[in-house]
Amino acid sequence: MCEELKMDEEPQMFFDALKEIRGILPLNEHLLNLLVEMNGGMDTNVQKFLCMYFSLLDDGNARIELDAARFLQLWNKKWEGLIRLQESLRENGEAGYDVTNLTQYESDFAQVVEDGIRAFLNGDMKKIAKVVENACETKDDDLVQIDKPLTLTLDKGNFLYLTKHFIAKRDIEMTMGGLFSKAGKATDESKVKLYTGSDTFSLNKKQREAVTRGANGESLIVTGGPGTGKTTVVLYILWNLLKHPKKLDYSIYLAAPSGKAADRMRESLMNQLEKIDTQEKKDNEPIYNKLENLESFTIHRLLKFSRGKGAFTFDKENKFPSNSIFVIDEASMIDIGLFASLLQAIPADAHVFILGDPYQLPSVDSGAVLGDIWQSADFTVHLDESHRSKAHPQIGKLAEEIKAVAESGDKSKIKSHEFSLHPALAGAIAPRNEVNFYALENAAENDGKYGKLTERIEKVLNEWLARKSKIGETEWSFYDLPELASQIVVDDGDTKQAELRNAIWDLSLSRRILSAERRGVQGVEQINKTACALIRKQWKSEGHLLPEYSKYIPGQLLMITKNQEMFKLYNGDTGIVVFKDNAPYLMLKKDGFVFYQLSLLSADALETAFAITIHKSQGSEYDEVTMFLPKQVGHPLLNNQILYTGITRAKSVVEIIATAQTYVAACEPPTKRDTGIEI
Repeated sequence: MCEELKMDEEPQMFFDALKEIRGILPLNEHLLNLLVEMNGGMDTNVQKFLCMYFSLLDDGNARIELDAARFLQLWNKKWEGLIRLQESLRENGEAGYDVTNLTQYESDFAQVVEDGIRAFLNGDMKKIAKVVENACETKDDDLVQIDKPLTLTLDKGNFLYLTKHFIAKRDIEMTMGGLFSKAGKATDESKVKLYTGSDTFSLNKKQREAVTRGANGESLIVTGGPGTGKTTVVLYILWNLLKHPKKLDYSIYLAAPSGKAADRMRESLMNQLEKIDTQEKKDNEPIYNKLENLESFTIHRLLKFSRGKGAFTFDKENKFPSNSIFVIDEASMIDIGLFASLLQAIPADAHVFILGDPYQLPSVDSGAVLGDIWQSADFTVHLDESHRSKAHPQIGKLAEEIKAVAESGDKSKIKSHEFSLHPALAGAIAPRNEVNFYALENAAENDGKYGKLTERIEKVLNEWLARKSKIGETEWSFYDLPELASQIVVDDGDTKQAELRNAIWDLSLSRRILSAERRGVQGVEQINKTACALIRKQWKSEGHLLPEYSKYIPGQLLMITKNQEMFKLYNGDTGIVVFKDNAPYLMLKKDGFVFYQLSLLSADALETAFAITIHKSQGSEYDEVTMFLPKQVGHPLLNNQILYTGITRAKSVVEIIATAQTYVAACEPPTKRDTGIEI
């Protein structure tokens, strides 16, 4: 019996080192060993090259170009970032990897890349890589015949894909052509008299263009930053489409990548629906009733994953009904595989409206589909006038500065800002300017004057928790959350309870701390731990007793991190801890307020949410945002998309806690994910 082939000892050690410094996903080890086995063994350097290749795919790329100079440019940037990350952890007293152990690999990188690329281009990897001469001409039948885990395309450059990513790319390219084929072509819907606003509200030029085209039968991609009115545009498109007699019976599907984003889209649509003229509502009561009763879905729930099939119920063979309208929000968060699955399940004659901000963070998994398809497409309308920026122009101006660098790729467009010592370190209350740049140390003074970094952050958090926010006619701080939560009566629906629930809910949304990092002194885990400790201390100092045997405190903010299908709770849903008979419950606002006993929810699906990662904040907005950026230039999470996404979560006040140097580094043009989609 032949011995099972696996990675050689040296590549295995390299993989283990990469895994230790969070440079490669552990799941890739099985795939790498499988490739070695399928190929009947391979050269040591080729095995190392594949470790580097999969590490770069883990950054969200769907393909990597087999050009030595380009490959090394990508790899060296990533490697430097991984080293900086470990140095940052060790500086913070955490068990970071000793980077001196990594220098043994660096001198071999150029040779490893050269040998790896040569092996693929010379045909030595045919057992694991299917060669496609002309990727643009592959059709469904061709895709079915690709039976290797990797695909090498040779037109327009040499690119190595995971085969599942190559198939998804081609599926998107082929499907988009059919779904958006009506671009620029007016249909019978053009005979309908458009409703585009009231005397008190009217659409701007770009919004009117989108509504006119959508109501005339075109499927569209509608892009724009926060406050540009993407959901407003979609509501008016839906309202006008449904005026056409044949469309009133169409099924309308609202979906987004996360439950939080789906709920927020529906809530935004309902808010805009109420702003439609009274007479217009009265004249079109069936339309109003239909829109008022819309339900929103996560994309996974919309497609209905079947455990029996191990795939989605709705797919290219079993599409949704033809008489359908789809509204897909937060499209920047959709990865290449899910995007392909969604588009394939939509019939070609359906109406499709895809919404998103291409400058936000891309999906957690592979691809940056929205970023690839919106600029060159004639079925895109980009909204560029922000109503939020008019009310809070400084936040809008800052976001535009950062976006301009990303758009142009020009570092000279970066604008520096002066960072002053955070007022809380001197015992003062931070002023509520619209935009604030704060540092945790003062280079002109002895850093130890304000204590260790952990002590400085605790002072900042104490000031943050103590700040007052006006809710209705009363001012409350986050230190008041336990008092308010203790007055909530579970399942009591009287008027006073409704007022109290709305007050604590509004307070919980008044501000949030965002951090690029999960771990470390400035990471959300430690910030949440410190915030809870401060609230506990304050609550006890006022003579209150905490509920016995509970690890939770009244008023604690919790986020769902894993879907709880039984309770219709989804990743990103956030609630407030309240108690009934010493048992902790989670209060959330859906259509109304709902309560779930925490003992019924999976403990590993909950985490404290006074601070959340910037990735988790997508699809949310808060009155005030305090954002911590990584401390080291070169840190992999110090980038343009993270900075832009964090800033645009704020409606009225944003605080950036960083240094002048790290802020400039964060503004630099982002490294574009390579998805390979061409529309």
